[in-house]
Amino acid sequence: MRLILKYLKPYWLVVIAVVVLTFFQVQTELTLPDYMSGIVTNGIQYGGITEEVPFVVTEKDMDRIVLFLNDVNKEKVLSSFEKVNSGSVASVDGQQVEFTEDVYLLKEEGTELKQILQMPLVYSYLLDRSGTDVSPETVDTIKAQLNKNLEGLEDNLGSMVRLYLQTLYSHVGVSTQQIQNSYILSSGLKMLGIAALGVVIQLAAAYLSTRTAAKVAATMRRDVFEKVESFSSSEFSRFSTSSLITRTGNDVTKVQQLIMMMLRMMLMSPIMGITAVIKVLRYPNISWLLIVAIGVIICAMIVLAVFAVPKFEVIQKLTDRINSVMREFLDGMLVIRAFNSQKTEEDKFEATNRELSRIDRFVSNVMNIMGPVMTFVMNALTVSITWFAARQIDIDAMTIGDMMAFSQYAMHVVMSFMFVTMMFFMIPRSLVSVKRIREILDTENTILDREDPVKLPEENGRLVFENVGFRYPGAEESVLEDISFTAEPGETVAFIGSTGSGKSTIVKLIPRLFDVTEGRISYCGTDIRDVSQKQLHERIGLASQKAILFTGDIRSNSEFGREISEEELNEAIRISQSENIIAEKPEGLSEQISQGGTNVSGGQKQRLSIARALAQKKNIYIFDDCFSALDYETDRKLRSALNERIEKTKSTVLIVAQRISTIKNADKIIVLDNGKIVGEGKHKDLLKDCDVYRQIAYSQLSKEELA
Repeated sequence: MRLILKYLKPYWLVVIAVVVLTFFQVQTELTLPDYMSGIVTNGIQYGGITEEVPFVVTEKDMDRIVLFLNDVNKEKVLSSFEKVNSGSVASVDGQQVEFTEDVYLLKEEGTELKQILQMPLVYSYLLDRSGTDVSPETVDTIKAQLNKNLEGLEDNLGSMVRLYLQTLYSHVGVSTQQIQNSYILSSGLKMLGIAALGVVIQLAAAYLSTRTAAKVAATMRRDVFEKVESFSSSEFSRFSTSSLITRTGNDVTKVQQLIMMMLRMMLMSPIMGITAVIKVLRYPNISWLLIVAIGVIICAMIVLAVFAVPKFEVIQKLTDRINSVMREFLDGMLVIRAFNSQKTEEDKFEATNRELSRIDRFVSNVMNIMGPVMTFVMNALTVSITWFAARQIDIDAMTIGDMMAFSQYAMHVVMSFMFVTMMFFMIPRSLVSVKRIREILDTENTILDREDPVKLPEENGRLVFENVGFRYPGAEESVLEDISFTAEPGETVAFIGSTGSGKSTIVKLIPRLFDVTEGRISYCGTDIRDVSQKQLHERIGLASQKAILFTGDIRSNSEFGREISEEELNEAIRISQSENIIAEKPEGLSEQISQGGTNVSGGQKQRLSIARALAQKKNIYIFDDCFSALDYETDRKLRSALNERIEKTKSTVLIVAQRISTIKNADKIIVLDNGKIVGEGKHKDLLKDCDVYRQIAYSQLSKEELA
């Protein structure tokens, strides 16, 4: 998680904005049930009446109401109303009403007036429903009887008052239908406005979340790519190519999805859940139903997590293996066909594919159980709420609107837990990807530059191996032992020996593809480990044993992102004997090269690879057994043209070869056997003094050809 927080740090303002937007989005969503409850309760059940003190009362109704008041309260009530005679016109709740009898109009409303009138209005409501008359003589008796009937219904007195106000307004001539329609329309428009605001906020939060997650993923992908670029061969041996591809693509994508989920669901779920729970607690009589539902969900989450979470890392490893098998198949397709080994490769792929499919299916089935569980919990909760709330409504302890609001709040709480459940499964799976990305980013490079690297002189200098030894990481035996020689500027040094004698390893040590484990290599009198890798590589032109071309055209493969003049490019093409390749292509230098150079022959690929090494004038040229794919005539012409370049530039040339004809004119030939130098000198001297060289030479050429 620290890795994700590290990458989110530059976007902390955006994250705060998303948190704020998510908070307001939740508030808008959880405000709607209150409005809906208001429409059902106040708008439909109470006819749009929300007040508990009447705006207007007929004189007849007022006379009955004040019967239940003492003299002091009666005086207060009557002073709060203005008496209006029959035939007058006044505005009541936005309606122009002409009164057909004397009425009382409310002048000012206050809490004290509401408290004074509540019980008289309730008494009047109950008497109105029962059709009972009241007089000054019977008022005390009726009050005592009504108070007995009202025991346990203290919380519902306000609803009785509002129901009675509908009767009072109808007696005056006020349209209760218009009051109801006005309330429902007003509340409905507010709901639409809040819903629209919620949509805008949600879109803004989603946009910022998606944009931030994409930027973080792009940065992470770039960092992984740059880290892999800095790997030496030692680091590459720790990770397979297919694994690096999976981590850069699939794993980073999973992290991107996790960040999106974190900025949306992971933020919204607790905010929504906590807010909804607070609102649910307003209904203590049935809130226990929600506690039971949450308990069931948590138990299901724990049980499923025990089975599913450990499988996530296994899935990622099997994905790596699938990619590895597929890559090997694609790279070796021609060889596989030539040996009729398709069935073997199919079996290898099918074994991994079957295992991945089995585990993936198991995890999917486990996670799919949550769907039916959540559906069952939500449906059972809805039925339970309806059942228990109906009983509360029956005893006037709850309204229908309250039941509907509670139901929606409960669903929001359950949905929050469902989001948490999704995150509960997604986070461990994504954290596996985070861990795999960290493994790359936290890998310490074995080949590093000094903090204060030495600057090399501009001119070419002496290259010296001093008692160099090398052992591959984790190997028990050394590949090279006590290698010492000197390559002067303008000199061609060749290496020859049997397979596995260490020829290619020696030249790989010069550009620091590996670092020596013993001794030192110096260039221009400076240990190459004291020189920055960038500066060192700028002095070296390398044509590797395996010719590699990249997607693009011939020109881009030769220039390889460097600034090269047309003259330098043409000279490199001429020396590498690539002129006829370009002449044969319809588009010349603009001829497209497919990935891996599969649309050119091995010899053509090798010559273009050599042209790339020669395209810029370097101090050191390394040709690692790259002449073996050339025919003898092309080999001879290339070496002749190369010698002309060396005479002009005084560059140092290091050649690894298997063919004696390629190196017999070298200034110095170094013969290797089992990682040690067994001969050093010119061709004629080695024929006399070195048995290993003599055996190699006589196995390839006749005595006349060697002379």
